[in-house]
Amino acid sequence: MFTSVILSQPLLVLVSFLSGMSSLYLVLRFFKKIELTIPKLSKRYFLGIFLWILVSILSIRGGTQKSFLSPSNAIVTSNPLLNQFVLNGIFTTILDYRVEKFPQYQSMNVLEAGKLVRDMIEYPGAVNANELFPLYRKTHNQTNKGKPDIFLIFLESWPTKYIHDEFSPSVSGQEITPEFRKLQKKGVYFPKFFANGGRTSNGLVSLLTGIPDRPGLSVVHTKYSLNNFLGLGTILKKSGYSTHFYYGGELSFENLTPVIKHWGFDNLIDLPVLEEKKKYQKGIWGFNDRDVMEEVLLDIKSKTDRTPRLTVLLTLSTHHPFQIPSEKFQILPPDGDENLFVNSLHYADWALGDFFKEVEKSDLFDNTVFVLVSDHTSHRQLDYFQDRNIPFLIFGKGIPKNTVNHRISSQIDLIPTILGLIDGEHYFSSMGRDILNDPRDGYAYIAFGNIFGWAEKSLFFVDTVNEHNALLFTTEPPYEARGECKNLPVLCTEHHLKSKAFLNLSEYLHSKNMIAPMEALK
Repeated sequence: MFTSVILSQPLLVLVSFLSGMSSLYLVLRFFKKIELTIPKLSKRYFLGIFLWILVSILSIRGGTQKSFLSPSNAIVTSNPLLNQFVLNGIFTTILDYRVEKFPQYQSMNVLEAGKLVRDMIEYPGAVNANELFPLYRKTHNQTNKGKPDIFLIFLESWPTKYIHDEFSPSVSGQEITPEFRKLQKKGVYFPKFFANGGRTSNGLVSLLTGIPDRPGLSVVHTKYSLNNFLGLGTILKKSGYSTHFYYGGELSFENLTPVIKHWGFDNLIDLPVLEEKKKYQKGIWGFNDRDVMEEVLLDIKSKTDRTPRLTVLLTLSTHHPFQIPSEKFQILPPDGDENLFVNSLHYADWALGDFFKEVEKSDLFDNTVFVLVSDHTSHRQLDYFQDRNIPFLIFGKGIPKNTVNHRISSQIDLIPTILGLIDGEHYFSSMGRDILNDPRDGYAYIAFGNIFGWAEKSLFFVDTVNEHNALLFTTEPPYEARGECKNLPVLCTEHHLKSKAFLNLSEYLHSKNMIAPMEALK
């Protein structure tokens, strides 16, 4: 947990550390003087020093809550404009210094970027709904599929390395993810699906808003978390859906609670709620996947009306420290992070399979579209392709079975794809396309840390925001580096241009709050 705090809020941790060291220095200096003045001091002085240190620490971190203060804490009403008034200008200005700035060679005229992006995201049935908002679109479907329940399972840290035959899905002859591989036959699987970012917050932004997260500090930790995002929950509520988000850990730890509500989810069930039920055994980080899945299933079965339902489940068991409920899931010796992760992945896969065995016994399967997709990869012992490549499987009502689609696609394609399966008129704002209803070649934009890039056809371009050090790789086996772009200008130019367009337009829309008009959120 301490590692997660450092990764999510490094600046505030550093400030806290320096403040603590300064306080210690002052205290030592104070005690050094005490030798000559002890008779003149009282307990009141020591109490004052203690209180000063305590108040300083609490002021720096923003209170006694588990997470440091974040601009997302300002989401206290359903009105985005009112929430802006809650923000502290000095605090948000300090945070803005942590945001990656674009040098001239990575900058692009916003009109040029907007035109290029709009051409890229165009697909049949989706039209622009407001010329002032380049991503804001409308689609009207008459699929005769009605309004199926939508069930999204976001798989924590799942890479394709332990799923695809071309990598290493087995250990000593035993499959690591046999249940997921069985489920692949039930629908359409995309083996070239990319994570737009590298952390859970990045994945959630892309999957649930359709807008890729920014390089550097995640948007959920900036004032832009209050922007007019058309979250999937908000969109589907307009079509009569109830919205539910489940997680075995604490959403408040990353200040995700107000953000997920801002994206349109009314019912949040996480660790505090599950603890109150006193039905399941809690692990170090939270509740095991199968227990949370059981709670989801019970909630769905208890539904008495015909209101369509959007359910999102963010899994937990494959999160560090990779705790599993039983030794029977160990297929590798429990030593070293990679072995522990593989064991937790094997358990998480079993939980998934066991859950769907129960689902198939109910009538839930007949009127539901299921999506299994990872938030990001594990980032360990992976090559450049595996580190961005995540599983994406869609199956259920109206979805073809036992199909493999080799188009390149990414998390920002989720919202348009889901909307293409629901009858009616929908307004949305996304940088993706409906990957089940688009004849053109796909693409994937990535942004994480100080890197950004573009994957399309057989090439994968990667560059850094603050240094022009572009590299080119392949998206086909044997997955190798083609070299530096300065030696391959013809091959790199188009990919660099498209990635710059997505980088600059997304940054502009965040900074100007031009993702969607405010009335679209009502």
